[in-house]
Amino acid sequence: MALANPLRRDTVTVITRVLVGEDERGQDIYEDQERDVGRCNMQPINSTEATDDRVQVVTRWRLAGPPDMGLTHMSRVRHRGVLYEVDGEPGEFGSFAGLMDHTEALLKVVTG
Repeated sequence: MALANPLRRDTVTVITRVLVGEDERGQDIYEDQERDVGRCNMQPINSTEATDDRVQVVTRWRLAGPPDMGLTHMSRVRHRGVLYEVDGEPGEFGSFAGLMDHTEALLKVVTG
């Protein structure tokens, strides 16, 4: 029996682009598929602000979730109404006896 992790109490929505066909010109058609993933943890990392010609804020978060969540660099994640991009390639981590197995990814959201 696995111990319940009190830090993994968030549920996120993973959005994956899936190839569903071609149009009349032979161009690929994609569709977004959404699925909720529980047992996650969202933690803020940092935020940067650029004020060149306009104000732009980049906020980064760390997502830790179950090892089988199927997250890729092309995925997007929605949490509490905010849509995040996966920043880089997510990692899948194993541990002795599987107790700490998890997927970890950096997420970012750009505003402005």
